[in-house]
Formats: sequence, C-alpha cells, structure tokens
Amino acid sequence: MRGRASKARSRAAAVCGVLGGLLCGVASLGATAMSEGGKGEAVIRGEASEARRYLVDAARCGDRLSTEWRDAAGSVVAYEEVELSGGRWVRYRLQRANIGQDLRAERRGDVVTITDRSRPGRPPARVHGRGDLVAGPELVFFLQSRLADLRAGRRIELQYLLADRGTALGFIARGESVGTGTRVALEASAALARPFVPTTTFEFGADGGLRQVSGRMLPVAGDAKSPKALDGVLRMSAAQSSCNRKSLS
Repeated sequence: MRGRASKARSRAAAVCGVLGGLLCGVASLGATAMSEGGKGEAVIRGEASEARRYLVDAARCGDRLSTEWRDAAGSVVAYEEVELSGGRWVRYRLQRANIGQDLRAERRGDVVTITDRSRPGRPPARVHGRGDLVAGPELVFFLQSRLADLRAGRRIELQYLLADRGTALGFIARGESVGTGTRVALEASAALARPFVPTTTFEFGADGGLRQVSGRMLPVAGDAKSPKALDGVLRMSAAQSSCNRKSLS
C-alpha cells in the first residue's frame, strides 16, 4: 500500500504542473479550447496569488488548438499547443517561460515520446497510452464533444498526459445541467490520488462554449526546481478568429 500511495502522490504532484493545462495546466488542466477560440481572464486565489491576473487567449485553427497566458506586463508566461490528426492528438507542446520549461510530446500509435528541450542531456520519456489519452488544450474540446452524455448523468473516463512528469493520470468527468448550461467536475479516478489532486470544474454555456474553469491554472510560480501550483478561476469571454498565430516550431 505504501508503494501505491507514494506512486499516487508522485503522479498527483505532476498535476500541480498541467492538468496545464489540465490541473496545473487541467485548467490546464486546462482551460483552453472553445469551439471558435476565445479570450479570458484568470484570477489566482489563495496564499500564492500575490494579486496575480493573467490574460488568456484560447485559439483553434484547423486541427491546431492552443492557449497563451500573459501576465499583467504583457509577457507570455505559459503556452501550450496540441495538433490533431484523424480524431486524436499527434503532437503536444508546453512552454512555461518564467521557469524555462520547454516540453514536446509526439504520439505514434499507442506510444508517446516526451522530449525536454530545456534539458538537452535528459533522455526522452515514453508513455504507453490507449483509449482516450488527452493532452493539453484538447481536454476542453474532448469534454465539449461529450456534453450530451455528461448532461445525461453518464460519467466519462479519460487519461491525461502529464508531459512534465513523463506519465499519464486517469480522470473521471461527471456532469450536471445548470440552467441551460452544463457543469463538469473532473477528478482523479484513483482513490489514492484524490487527496492530492484537486477537482477542476468546467462550466459550459447552452451553445457548448466554455464559460469558466475553476481549479489549477496552467502557469506556475517559483522556478524549474521548485514550481508552485496556482489555483484560480478562469472566465472566458468573446469568441474570436484564431488562425493568425504562429505555431511553435
């Protein structure tokens, strides 16, 4: 049991850095893909807030989904992008400029290879993922495509890629109707991980567009050796044209 608990804590700590989009990145964890793209503002709460606010630009251009987070000075502090092909993601990129992080993941079949460009001497990590393995900004798009099932009370299981930890973690999405919209709660599927992984909540409008995310945000504080997760609320606003941003090379 100790070994299982330790492993669960280790994976959960990673979420403090995605589920970037999802959970550290869940709102990377996650908070990033309106059907047409959109803009929003994220407000960080708690002791680590220091009055932090971020302007968020979520975009979709063809099969490319991305999210860009800028601080009050206008500097890009976090960026993630996923490319889709044949209904599944094939390439994922995560950058956190304030801690010098630059991760790339490539998916071939059921094997994902993760390269840390910020650590050239580090060997690539490999993750074997089957079924619904979701990465970065694809998370919201994934949930949007299943809103009917979620509103009907059906739970959805998925795996979320934690590129900064070289692994994937299982999650369960549960939805409920709230007025004309849908509220979706995403929690770790492993009971041992739940105490260490906060639930992230997504709110969608009647049109299926993302309106709000509460939970872990994509940016982190601290440094590369000791990144600090940030919790907050991301509120999305107007949709926008999203095909004028350059892709990461």
